[in-house]
Amino acid sequence: MNTTRTTRRVLALAAASALIFAACGSDDGDGGGTDGSAPDGETAEGADGGTLIWAHEQEPPDLHLDDPENNLSIVSWIRSPILEGLYGVSGSTEYYPELLASEAEVSENDDGSVTAAYTLRDGLEWSDGDDLTADDVKWTYDAIMATDGVDEEGEPAYVYLLGSRVGLDTITDFTVDSPTEFTITWSAFFAGWKGVMTEVYPMHSFSEDPVAAAGELNEALREWTLADGTIIPSSGPMMFDTWEKGVQMNLVRNDSYFGSNSPDAVNKGVASVDGVQINFVTDTDAQINALKAGEAQIIMTQPQLAFEDLATTEGFTVSSQPGPVYEHWGLNVQNKHLKKPEVREALAFAMNKAEVMEGLYTPLFGDKLPAEGLGNAYWLSNQPPYVDNAGEAGYGTGDVESAAAALESAGYTLNADGIYEHPEDGVLTLRVGTTGGNRLREVQQELIQAQMKEAGIDIVIDNVQGSDYFGAQPFDPDALLCASSGGAEGNCDVWDIAQFAWVGGPWPGGGTANFSVTIGESPYGYTSPEFDAKAAECDATFDDDARADCYNELDKFTTTLEADPNGLFLLPITQKPSFYGYTADLAQAGAAPDAQGAGPLTNVGDFQFSS
Repeated sequence: MNTTRTTRRVLALAAASALIFAACGSDDGDGGGTDGSAPDGETAEGADGGTLIWAHEQEPPDLHLDDPENNLSIVSWIRSPILEGLYGVSGSTEYYPELLASEAEVSENDDGSVTAAYTLRDGLEWSDGDDLTADDVKWTYDAIMATDGVDEEGEPAYVYLLGSRVGLDTITDFTVDSPTEFTITWSAFFAGWKGVMTEVYPMHSFSEDPVAAAGELNEALREWTLADGTIIPSSGPMMFDTWEKGVQMNLVRNDSYFGSNSPDAVNKGVASVDGVQINFVTDTDAQINALKAGEAQIIMTQPQLAFEDLATTEGFTVSSQPGPVYEHWGLNVQNKHLKKPEVREALAFAMNKAEVMEGLYTPLFGDKLPAEGLGNAYWLSNQPPYVDNAGEAGYGTGDVESAAAALESAGYTLNADGIYEHPEDGVLTLRVGTTGGNRLREVQQELIQAQMKEAGIDIVIDNVQGSDYFGAQPFDPDALLCASSGGAEGNCDVWDIAQFAWVGGPWPGGGTANFSVTIGESPYGYTSPEFDAKAAECDATFDDDARADCYNELDKFTTTLEADPNGLFLLPITQKPSFYGYTADLAQAGAAPDAQGAGPLTNVGDFQFSS
């Protein structure tokens, strides 16, 4: 087992769980459009200047996004207005050309390779006055792919910088054609091609040698400071300024900014506010009080039950958007009961997602999320290709009769306590674990626990405090060894059901490694050559519409028994947006795409104080 990769995946999950707790909101409050803009998309009348204050509960240890000790969503959100990439992520979880003048032109070659021709926008400039050119893009690629020999396993010894080079590792040619034009060739079509080079770094601030440059970047990104003490130049609307650890971080406006390309942006030019102050406020009540007292103007954080009151407070507008984070119950298919597809299907029938939505998510987010919950693990409900595969299979509606029929077909009978029991495997008791300490998640468990009891399934809540949960249960090394060996090694009794969130995105195929033990380090223990082949087919499908359909078919392996009678190991519950909103101190607020590489400051140019 590659323990380094395992550790990074566990930490990425911890980051995902932080992101999932931040939510998408309802339309309550006085403040304009639901996307954070002025009514009807018009620019509001407000005052230029002022410092925008964001109250956030989590301070990162550093700003190196792929640091194994870090990898928190807040880092991605802070970096989004500082550095831009070839493509950005919009509020509808779609890619848009960010540094590019238009969509890249992609063509298939006779040998099966694929070439994309890119053109940068005219007039791109770093905050220190240097031009941002195609050479910066190529230099960034070289630094990311820089290796210092090979490691003990004979794999390339990358000089760190990124935890994953998927999609970069199959590039066979990168040619700069002019200061604004370059071409990239992949050995075969890569469905996530728009997701590479999500940040471009300033070549002129570092060494020309890729190995040296990667090392320098690794150090500079942590405190956003070069070796000579100067700040890393920015390409975005904000520049890093100061960081008082334990208190706040300050960004200042980049007056050399060339303008936003975001489809969500109202102001396409330089930001109106002078800067952004991020106050690190760990206590939820303190965050709420800061907003009510006018000591902060925006919040984007984990959704908590305590925010229900804030959501209905006069003068506060909830403006969350559905993002790529989704909550689910994951099933350990190596468990003696969960090995049986009928048991997994009984759980799917018995779960009543509408009840969970009504009790927990609608009070926070209004009608932004489907009332029936989520039914797909590849496409999310606000993405055009989304199909509710689980719903079409009849799952998620609290269908106790169908759950009973499934269990009885597998030999279970009700015992004197009203719980189903198997003649060989005993009483149908299953443990569910999650990140303890978050009341919203704990109440979600309790609601579903009661639903399962109605269907004769005994659920025992078995939580671990905070992010320690991931390493203690689904990503415990012995549990992963059980999953990867099909139950032949490791410990298959560490966990039964895991409640946590995955981060999806514009490229659904990025999640496949989470599901298959032969493709990635999946905790569920699911393996299927047919699934793996279908995943490869989807990722290699050149046509956008055909690829979208393919991912919907691939999802049926994970959330139903239609594609594979041994499938159905994941029960999606709902998208889980961040709780984003702003006070009446602002005449206008920016839309906040809820995704890695985006966040509350993506459209910082749109924030404007009331006159």
